[in-house]
Amino acid sequence: MISFTVPAVPVAQPRARATTVNGHARMYEASSGHAIHAFKASVRLAAREAYGGPPLEGPLCVEAVFVFPRPKRLQKKKSPPGRIPHDTGKDIDNLCKGLFDALNELTWRDDRQVCSAMIRKVYAAIDEQAHVEISVQQF
Repeated sequence: MISFTVPAVPVAQPRARATTVNGHARMYEASSGHAIHAFKASVRLAAREAYGGPPLEGPLCVEAVFVFPRPKRLQKKKSPPGRIPHDTGKDIDNLCKGLFDALNELTWRDDRQVCSAMIRKVYAAIDEQAHVEISVQQF
């Protein structure tokens, strides 16, 4: 099993966009200044520090917890001190897309190998910073 923590605010993979140039459709990804690029770099750095072996082969199971900064409305004394489920904002599939893409050719050959996933998104506990917790194991 490989387990590691990425000390960064989770960022969702933006959707691919399309435009037309001289009557032809053209697809393009996020601009080079988009936060997804820094997030993916942080994921890759944390993964390299946790695992130095070759990319895993075969079917994989992934667990990921996306811990977001606690908003002001949940920082009051009457708010629960622990983690709180995060049911708004970024779609969980777009969060996984950016994470899984960053781990290609590093932790696994390709994200198509992931055949089971347990994904959660939560607001941080009162005394906790935003981060992503990841564990990967072979079936």
